[in-house]
Amino acid sequence: MTRHIQQTYNSNMIRTQIYIPEEIHQATKFLAQKQGKTQAELLRNFITAGVIEEKRKKRKQRSLSSLARLGIKGGPKDLSKNIDKYLYQK
Repeated sequence: MTRHIQQTYNSNMIRTQIYIPEEIHQATKFLAQKQGKTQAELLRNFITAGVIEEKRKKRKQRSLSSLARLGIKGGPKDLSKNIDKYLYQK
């Protein structure tokens, strides 16, 4: 059976081991059973979602810092207070 499991996953996967708290182990085991997945599949999905979210945060942070580096200075002193007036008033 081990041979079948190893052949099921593509060759880009790397086997690894991690330590997790008992309560996380039990919770993921329960969720996996409830969703009809293996615990390993559920954990891979969680890890993938976490990595994607971290990349999204990093891209957002880079785009905000690139705006800050533009060094735009000046503008109305009451801009934050009257933003709607400046944006929508003709």
